[in-house]
Amino acid sequence: MTVEHRHGSVHSPFGGSVAARVLRCPASVGLVQKVPAYLRKVSFYADRGSALHAALALLLDDDASSPESLAGKIFGSYTIAPDDIATALRPAFAFVDKLLAAPEAEFYLERRVAFPTITGAFGTVDLVVRIGRTIHVIDFKFGSGVLVRALAPADDDPAVDVINSQLLFYAAAARHSLPEFFAGIDDIVLTILQPVSTEIDTEMISSVAVTHTELDEFIVAYRAACEEALSDAPRLEPGSWCRFCPARSICPEHTKPLLDLAQFAAPTAFAMPKEAYLQILAEGLNLVDAVKDIRVALHDQAKRALQNGDSVPGYTLSAGRAERHWFDENAALATLQSAGFYYDDIIEANMRSPKQVELRAKARGLEVPKDLIGSRRSGVSLVRSENVRVPVLGRAELAQTFSEALKAFQGGRQA
Repeated sequence: MTVEHRHGSVHSPFGGSVAARVLRCPASVGLVQKVPAYLRKVSFYADRGSALHAALALLLDDDASSPESLAGKIFGSYTIAPDDIATALRPAFAFVDKLLAAPEAEFYLERRVAFPTITGAFGTVDLVVRIGRTIHVIDFKFGSGVLVRALAPADDDPAVDVINSQLLFYAAAARHSLPEFFAGIDDIVLTILQPVSTEIDTEMISSVAVTHTELDEFIVAYRAACEEALSDAPRLEPGSWCRFCPARSICPEHTKPLLDLAQFAAPTAFAMPKEAYLQILAEGLNLVDAVKDIRVALHDQAKRALQNGDSVPGYTLSAGRAERHWFDENAALATLQSAGFYYDDIIEANMRSPKQVELRAKARGLEVPKDLIGSRRSGVSLVRSENVRVPVLGRAELAQTFSEALKAFQGGRQA
């Protein structure tokens, strides 16, 4: 076994974590380089992911006795919480521990690997395991907001499944950097391990087998994308790969809606057809949705800059509202009960939500009986048509549906 600790904040502009974006938008490489390095970390969730990676490395390196022993430990700026252990750390450790218990298992943990044919392209692969003539390349995903699969529908053609670019990068780089470890290998299995996701019923493990030929083809394609990124006119293409790009706030494709919004004008005609006005509403909503993402990017980077001690003209940090708390809960409980308060006046016991219980059930391989759970809609919200979950009919549509049902019922009675 070999363990390497992550190399601080050093990242390659062509590394594995950005492989999908570089392939689809080579121009993003140059844009990201314009963003100060300390502003490129995208969010609190990145801090949590880094912390859980470090915690899992401690467990696998036998530097921690159990997942539970890490509760309250601070990694970077993040403190490991009991929920992190129950829903993410413990199930991830159980899967990896079982894999490494296989006879002849050898592995590299947190290994920096260099990508072939591209100067300065490197990344840190979470775990590479060899068992016999099979290699497992495993990437840990501790975020829950975005479901990540080893094999998933392509963004531009959902009918076609594509292999995760980050995994392909790590596999190709590991094969290049560890030639003896890969010698005589017949099978290469790429795996995403994501304990928690937006979909409760989704399996924690997602794997796909690849051939040496497929890795060779990826090397050629990625080299071409990196060469284009360094050219005078690289391709700039927005898409789902922009989600974690730190250059969204200066990207022409993302700032363009700001110009469109400035040109958005109210109709000048005294009267206009209803359909034309509704079209204006739709166009305005499209612009607002487009601007919303860049607003978040600008806000997060400005806040991080101010926290770093820099000056953002016209903006400053303000302390949040004060939240009162007990100095010592045990002492407060005893004092209040002595003062005549009932236990129920002080302590409130609530059952965890179905989702919280389901997360723990998934982590422990248990199942929550479906007949224990009911659901009710929280209200009605406005979403884009392609994102609707349960359509809600308008008044006219409801009236038409009722009318059709009534006619069908009356027709059935007459028959």
